[in-house]
Amino acid sequence: MRASDRRTLVSRAEMALIGALAGLALWGLVEKAQDILTNPHLFLTVASAVAGFFTILLALCGPATSLRSATAAALLAIFAALLVGWSSLRFDSLEAFFSAGHLIFAWGVFLFVGTPFLAVWLANPQDTRSYVRLFDMSWGIVVRYSAAWLFVGVFWAVVFLSDALLQIVGVPLIENLLDIGLVPYVLSGFTLGLGLSVVYEMRDYVSPYLLLRLLRLLVPVMLVVVTIFVIAVVLRGSNELFGDLSPAATLLAVAIGMIALVSVALGKQDDDAVHFGWMRAASAMLALLLPVLGALAGYAVWLRVQQYGWTPARLSAATIAGFVGLYALAYAGSVVFRGEWMERIRQANIRVAGGILLISALWMTPILNIEAISSTSQVNRFLKGESDLESAPLWELAHAWGRPGQAALEHLAAQAPDGDGALKQAIAAAKRADNRYQFATAEAVALGQSSALRNLIRVFPDEAALRADMMDGVPDYRVNEWLALCRRQSNPGCVMVLDDFDSAQAGLEGVLLLPGRDGAFDAMSVWVEDGNLQLGSYLGGYGAGVVTRDQVREIVQGNYRLAPSSRKSLWIGDFELSPSN
Repeated sequence: MRASDRRTLVSRAEMALIGALAGLALWGLVEKAQDILTNPHLFLTVASAVAGFFTILLALCGPATSLRSATAAALLAIFAALLVGWSSLRFDSLEAFFSAGHLIFAWGVFLFVGTPFLAVWLANPQDTRSYVRLFDMSWGIVVRYSAAWLFVGVFWAVVFLSDALLQIVGVPLIENLLDIGLVPYVLSGFTLGLGLSVVYEMRDYVSPYLLLRLLRLLVPVMLVVVTIFVIAVVLRGSNELFGDLSPAATLLAVAIGMIALVSVALGKQDDDAVHFGWMRAASAMLALLLPVLGALAGYAVWLRVQQYGWTPARLSAATIAGFVGLYALAYAGSVVFRGEWMERIRQANIRVAGGILLISALWMTPILNIEAISSTSQVNRFLKGESDLESAPLWELAHAWGRPGQAALEHLAAQAPDGDGALKQAIAAAKRADNRYQFATAEAVALGQSSALRNLIRVFPDEAALRADMMDGVPDYRVNEWLALCRRQSNPGCVMVLDDFDSAQAGLEGVLLLPGRDGAFDAMSVWVEDGNLQLGSYLGGYGAGVVTRDQVREIVQGNYRLAPSSRKSLWIGDFELSPSN
């Protein structure tokens, strides 16, 4: 046997063994590890270290020796695993951690961006700033993994067909073998490693160039679509663009596609870039249009933050928009200054990739704890009166935003006025509810509509003057309407002043103040008769907004008095309000 053939067989066997060990490790993590590593944060750290190690190792082997690849893969994987394990401490359970999604995504981005840099460094530490080497290594890893996984898919198709064939003659050999739990994992890993080895051997034939050439054909298509979009925005204005639904996600996705296509069109060096002049011009035009898409996406995110405050999703979108903005400025600036504009874009790709690597790492540390940032933002908005019970993400604070969200919810409950039963009840319902829908309906289901409404109304001067059963006679349409109004705003929320306004009439009379339009409050006269709350008319008419929010807050703070006019009236400072029936 020739030496080259021997080396080939050894290399294939080595990669197949590494793949089999990866499959065995995955089986151990899925089937056994959770019984041993009972602490969820420790389990996540170990699992991510093992998964990251084998993923990186299989990508590095071939261009570098197995021993050097294993050492480098271990360093990067363990560092990333410690970061993701640290970030999981924000949550009480792995279910909540994975539901959040963004932290495991940051871990994946960190490994995905870091592996090509590591591969180039293993080959030659001096080349880590070489765009040619990074370009070749990055696309080479993508193509090798894609081809190897395709081989795995074909392998399993052959296995299942073979099993079906043997079943015809009553030989369940393959089925019995696959029933052994670890066998499918080991076989998949073995096949993947073997496939990666063969693809690397055939790297002169299975190269990324075919894929890159095909992707370049999309440059003029994308240019036409984006040009039409920009013209439409100019002619029709941006009002329709930023309506009830935020277009930020679509704009960012298109912008990322533009970045990828420009990079593909320019290749790793000028000799490798698109050759036709009109294709280079199309690539340059796409680069010049990128700031427009980036600016619109950033503005869409900014609008939602101004309207509704920070959330983890908006912080993630803002971060992506920030990187899109960096790409946009670098690409467009390179084209504007002409000269070696393609090389400037390539160097910008390296620098921005380094920034992505850094931010991905920081994302998993307390420096960029987006649950804490979001929770603080939402609580501050609520306490300032910029949001209300209907729009406040109470359930998300209790369940989706980890320990920072729970701490913020406790802070909000502690800051609530003693008489704010609506907020306290909503917080309690949010903690009990298993999902967002259950939270939205919890009060009505558990207490009944009238009781839920009663708990949302703050009564002065005596909270006990109005009982839940006294509202049973209120029409259902009124109850539903007022429930929506009272839930929409908690500070100050729905307020009722119930007192002896008319000494000539038995029972209590009063005024119910309900949140209306533009921050004003509508006022309805009410009275108690035979133990039931009776409704009068809206003072000044429905939707008149006869009382301001500040005046209602004065009532909550006790800054009001009952004083006679022709009969007693409610006086808020110098403002007089008289109930009538």
